[in-house]
Amino acid sequence: MSDETQGRVASRQDARRRNILDVVRNLFVENGFENTSLDMIIAQTGGSRRNIYDLFGNKDALFEEVMKDQLKTVLARTHVPDDIDDDRPVREQLEQIGLDFLNGLLRPDVLRTLRQFIVASGDRPELGHRAFAAGPAVLYAQLEAYFTKMVTEGRLVLPDPKTAARILTEMFKGGMELKAMMTGDHDISPEQIKDHVRKAVDLFLNGALPR
Repeated sequence: MSDETQGRVASRQDARRRNILDVVRNLFVENGFENTSLDMIIAQTGGSRRNIYDLFGNKDALFEEVMKDQLKTVLARTHVPDDIDDDRPVREQLEQIGLDFLNGLLRPDVLRTLRQFIVASGDRPELGHRAFAAGPAVLYAQLEAYFTKMVTEGRLVLPDPKTAARILTEMFKGGMELKAMMTGDHDISPEQIKDHVRKAVDLFLNGALPR
């Protein structure tokens, strides 16, 4: 098989995989994990059980891939600078990280998928562990590396960059995603997000104690 033919085959497989993930995400959101069967998935995507198993494995593995795909989408939108030569003020850099992160996390399709995943992973903690490693843990590590560089360059004073990375991430979220998932109210304006991120960065950088 020539490289060109292999490329076309890989491209078709990628397109097939993308289509299945999109369809399955919608089915899980609409029906829940337990009420979504492989027969329902096959009916909307075509193909066969063998095709699904070859691409993803069983239903648990397929649901895990849907969740990881959503998390990767959020992470891809969140640009944590890896170049210490970025001469923008630290406050501006942190605000951009927060905006990128929240705008990805608070997308209705991401929130609906997260809600279903939390329900399904209650009886499948191993799914939760793997999803955490593919999503939050990646962002924590990126921020930790960023903070470590900033401390080395004297642009920040942080005794524990690892803990600071986790704290800032949670400050960015500020319970906004939790409220949206619990209430179903996804109507969060860009102005609300921007204001929240600005305040989170202010509190993170300035602290709450008098100087």
